[in-house]
Amino acid sequence: MKRLVLFVLACGGSPAPTPTPTGGPPASPIATRATADDVEVAHVNGRPVWGSCVAAQAARGESRDQALRECVDFELLSQIAEQRGLARDGDVAAETRTALVGQFVAHEFEDKLTRPTDFGDLWTKLVEKNRWRFDHPEVRGSAYVRLQDEMLAKELYAKLSAERGLVASQLQDLAKQIIGTRGKVEFATVPPYEFMSRLDETYATALFKIPEVGRVSPPTHTRWGWDVILFDSLIPETHPKPDELVRTMMPDVKRTYFPLWVNRIAQGSGVKIQVFDQNVQLLENL
Repeated sequence: MKRLVLFVLACGGSPAPTPTPTGGPPASPIATRATADDVEVAHVNGRPVWGSCVAAQAARGESRDQALRECVDFELLSQIAEQRGLARDGDVAAETRTALVGQFVAHEFEDKLTRPTDFGDLWTKLVEKNRWRFDHPEVRGSAYVRLQDEMLAKELYAKLSAERGLVASQLQDLAKQIIGTRGKVEFATVPPYEFMSRLDETYATALFKIPEVGRVSPPTHTRWGWDVILFDSLIPETHPKPDELVRTMMPDVKRTYFPLWVNRIAQGSGVKIQVFDQNVQLLENL
């Protein structure tokens, strides 16, 4: 995850230890210019957010607007963590502001949001939306060569039936070599589907009878012609138990929930965020 505040967020990682105030001086709470010509691009409760932060985030592949949002979020969390006394933690003092946000995220986000019920309706919505990725029957991808002449289709199959490890491009090339100018060779790839899911019944039946990836079916008469089908890819059947599904889904749900969590902190704390559009425009070259 290429977020300034999230490189300290290791979803599913070990909980951080509870911070112990040392009584020493707190880490500096105010960001400073990276260079003499650094520009303020926003204020959060009067404290500056610098263009150098946005430039650093953009260098990680973020858009300018996303980079700005992340730098503002970082400053917001830094101030909230400071208000809660985390600035006096020994590790935070050593690592300054980055560790300060890291400690806050670890304790308030990672340690406290660990169960599906912690995310409210969002958990149910995301699980249902993405369940097909983790809970599904066997899924097969394929490719086919289609001919209108049954005898040519049988000849092609006879020469390919012993082949192992074929890929789609090889099927197409071999079909053209074998058939030559004796018939029109149609070729297409088909994305992975479950059995009978948006697949022609005859085609699906033939595909799911092929014993292994990289082999072809006997000529199959569909409504469009005679198909020699290649079993091209496999996603094995999987039906995780409830606790396994939670472990699988938790990182994705946390990544989605994080900006909502930051927004709720901002609203609940009365934080004022001010963006200086005229200075943001100076970063157009990003």
